[in-house]
Amino acid sequence: MLYVIILIGIISCNNNEMHKPKYSFFVAGHTYGNPINFQFGLHPPFINSIPLINSYQKMSLGVLTGDVVPKPTQIYWDSALVDINKLSIPIHIAPGNHDKGFEFEKIFTDYYYDFTYEDDLFIILSPTNWNIEGEQKKYLLQTIENNYHYVHNIFIFCHELIWWSPDNQFGNVEINYRPHYPGSTNYWEEINPVLESLPNQVVIFSGDLGGTDKVTPYMYYKNDNITLIATGMGGGKRDNIVIVEVSYNNDLNYKLIGLNDTPLSEMDKLEEYILP
Repeated sequence: MLYVIILIGIISCNNNEMHKPKYSFFVAGHTYGNPINFQFGLHPPFINSIPLINSYQKMSLGVLTGDVVPKPTQIYWDSALVDINKLSIPIHIAPGNHDKGFEFEKIFTDYYYDFTYEDDLFIILSPTNWNIEGEQKKYLLQTIENNYHYVHNIFIFCHELIWWSPDNQFGNVEINYRPHYPGSTNYWEEINPVLESLPNQVVIFSGDLGGTDKVTPYMYYKNDNITLIATGMGGGKRDNIVIVEVSYNNDLNYKLIGLNDTPLSEMDKLEEYILP
């Protein structure tokens, strides 16, 4: 009997260990903040969250999902980099329409690329008018084909909500600027079928929300192996970032962190894309 009790205790301890975070990363969208009253540098509530991010358990990297600067000029990028450099972890940028241009290319070189971390695949994308097409589409499909057998989770980052349309199930999500929507995207016909055929969990992050208090601050949607998440800031009421904890058994735990509270606190659970 003693042996059974000890064995159960060992199994229980091992199970608990497997659910602990192996590493964490954060995702932040629209980090220049409000499009009407913007400033040099990043959105102040986000800057205030940097100590939390730097001290968070096993925080390993961060991704800014576009619109890091209001204008893609040297002075705006220089001031943004001052704030980005306050983060003590590697930072990756999936550029938005406000970011692209000569200065971005000079500083970061690549608009899209990939890397692996702890047996997970991270893919940074830069849609062309909301579409993943041409050479970038070839790159995405080849990267997935070359890696999906060897990785656990696949994380994809871009600025636009490439799954969004005013006429589909996400039409109630109010994006930052509807006139930027081109009328259609190739996500559902050309990208989603590839992703849903994979054995991996796939999470796509976007950052084109939350710019003002008139638009949706975040969204979450999961169907089978694909999860869609968007985050953003600038509205001043429900500014947020998402922290992802990846456990040793490769489960994913999402924390929606509100930036307007003092101290910073966890907001509503990321369970549904429809806001209460």
